[in-house]
Amino acid sequence: INGVSTHDSGVQLQLFPDFKLTSINPSSGPTTGRTVVHVFGTGFVDTFQYFCLFGLKRSKAEFKNSNELICESTFEAETGVRSFWICAGKGFCLESETHYNFTESLHVFHVTPKTGPISGGTEIDVTCNFPIG
Repeated sequence: INGVSTHDSGVQLQLFPDFKLTSINPSSGPTTGRTVVHVFGTGFVDTFQYFCLFGLKRSKAEFKNSNELICESTFEAETGVRSFWICAGKGFCLESETHYNFTESLHVFHVTPKTGPISGGTEIDVTCNFPIG
């Protein structure tokens, strides 16, 4: 590299793709995990393995194209904001300016009425752990 031979030195050299991270979408999801997160940037290559870090928890990233990777959010025991990183290989990582917010899961307790006409138009009442409307 740069005119210097490395093949006889016994040192292993690993080259990383020159990628940039621009945004993630969505930037929040439930603590139960498994939210599909789209990672946008430039310079992603399909011959490289990527992974996402939600705080300190790792999730495999799937290559979609040179501008997008896809990963699933991890399980978190508590709500709150975590740093988000995209990493290549064994640890070359870039931190997103957008953090990932783990939120409480939506729980629906009651829906009335339970039936209505197929044509629609029936008002329903939903009781859950978040305000709706």
